[in-house]
Amino acid sequence: MSSEFEVESLRPLVAAAEAGGTLNAEVDQALAALEQELNRLAGELQVEHVGPAVGMADMQAEHVYRLVIRQHEIDVTRHEWSLWVCDALDNCDFRATWPVTGAARLRRKQVVAVVPELVIGYRDAVAAAGKADTPAGQRLAQIASVFS
Repeated sequence: MSSEFEVESLRPLVAAAEAGGTLNAEVDQALAALEQELNRLAGELQVEHVGPAVGMADMQAEHVYRLVIRQHEIDVTRHEWSLWVCDALDNCDFRATWPVTGAARLRRKQVVAVVPELVIGYRDAVAAAGKADTPAGQRLAQIASVFS
C-alpha cells in the first residue's frame, strides 16, 4: 500500500486540522491513508512516541486518552507496531483502545485536530532515536513537512 500512498493526499487532513478538526469523507479517507502509512513506518522504525491527548475536552478529560505509536498488544496473539488511541490513565500502560479511524465521530474530530502535533512529534522522536536517515525516517520527514 505504501507505493499507493501519496503525501499530497494529506492536504484535506491539513486543512481540517487547521480548521479545528472538521470531518467529511475526504478527511476520513486521508486519515485512513495516514494511519496505514504510519503503521507501516512504525513497524520499520520501531520507535515509541506518546502523542497528544484526545480525551473528551467537554468533560475535562483530555488526559484520559492519547495517541500512541509503539508495539501494542492488540490481543493475546497479536502484537504490532502501530498507531492507536490508548487509555492513558496511570494504571493502563497506554492500552490500545481504538485505531484512530475506529474512534467515534467526536473523538475522531479531536484526532484530526492534533494530527500535525502527532506527526511532527513522531518525526522528532525518530530523529532522537538516530533513525532519521533511514528510508522510513526520511519518508516520515516527508510526511511531517506537509504539516509544518
